[in-house]
Amino acid sequence: MPQSSRLTFAPEVTRLPSGITVVTDHVPSVDSAAVGIWVKAGTRDEPKDQSGVAHLVEHTSFRRTTTRSNKKIAREFEDVGAYSNAYTTKEETCYYVRTLSEHVERVMSTLTDIVANPVFDPRDIEKERSIITEEIRSYEDEAEELIFDLGERQLFGNHPLGAPIVGTVESILEISADDVRAFHDRYYHGRSLVVTASGKVDHDQIVRLAGALLQSVSPTNHRASRRSPRPLPPSEQVIEKHVQQAHLLWHVRTEGHHSPHRAAMMLLNVILGDGVSSRLNMRIRESSGIAYSIYSQLQLFQDVGTWSIYAGLDEKRMTKIQSLLDRELNDIAQNGVTMVELNRAKEQLRASKIMSLESLSSRMSLLGKGLMDEGKPEDPYATIDEIRNVTMDEINALAHQMCRPVDWSRCLVLPQS
Repeated sequence: MPQSSRLTFAPEVTRLPSGITVVTDHVPSVDSAAVGIWVKAGTRDEPKDQSGVAHLVEHTSFRRTTTRSNKKIAREFEDVGAYSNAYTTKEETCYYVRTLSEHVERVMSTLTDIVANPVFDPRDIEKERSIITEEIRSYEDEAEELIFDLGERQLFGNHPLGAPIVGTVESILEISADDVRAFHDRYYHGRSLVVTASGKVDHDQIVRLAGALLQSVSPTNHRASRRSPRPLPPSEQVIEKHVQQAHLLWHVRTEGHHSPHRAAMMLLNVILGDGVSSRLNMRIRESSGIAYSIYSQLQLFQDVGTWSIYAGLDEKRMTKIQSLLDRELNDIAQNGVTMVELNRAKEQLRASKIMSLESLSSRMSLLGKGLMDEGKPEDPYATIDEIRNVTMDEINALAHQMCRPVDWSRCLVLPQS
């Protein structure tokens, strides 16, 4: 892999007495900033009968705080040209804002208030229930979204990792205001919070602001106790929907983010189906022409992961594509990858990591995700070195282990008869 001049990435980290971690990344060549507040709480931390409560907390937090209405929140951001949003994942929630550097203090005041001091008024929760119910229905109308939700349930069963982030219509209607408050009280505390800022920012200023603006946050020592999902045998699921196209998902459980084989898994995914030169795209879309959309995807959680192949195609070609997928997986399991493929994949991942450093939002995510996953900011250059050091023997041993079709579960969404 060729060397290139390195973009500066030197995070500063401070842990406040409250347990909150503050990490910043100074980029002097810009006049803006990306600020985020990360909470180590997501779908997998939800009580069994409250699927979607983490996402509902995120939505409702923007409705009202002890000192701000939703209109005031929106205007305070947009009066200074800032953009704010939030998202919930299986393992964390992130509230973030993009702003000009001169307005960092002002937008942090609003953002921290949303996270620390929401008022979960039953009337607001009822409005958000209605909004999220429509969001759920929109996902159910998108077969590509739906099949991944079905697939996670197939791999993880009744474990929270198998539940959809948005919950279900039934579960959302059952969540009370007390449930929402209880989830916020349990997880939105010092040890679970990380404040990140990337751009033209001053570390000491961000530390001071975080300490002052988040002083109402409890410094409790409670930490999420996460159990791993038990392994389930491979299975096949077929459902019919009012769709024009058939949708296929093959997937297998993997090791998680802390796996010593993480870099090799990333490379194997690129070679199999992440990119136009990948095996799946070249051999199934380009050569056979039987699928418009086909790709593979690797998703790693704290202790477990999923590796998936998705395709959308005419239902009449379903038997053919499954035969081709069976052949491709067997080929890579038995014969491994080539040195040309490995070097190309290494270069693709290296380029992706380096180019991510040109985006403040991506840099801010490196800070937050790293602290959520590893307890420290991710060093993209260390990750590049990890990728560079993967050998042919390592990746081919992994391919032999992971690419046996008999180990993969299969989920199909077919047009209704």
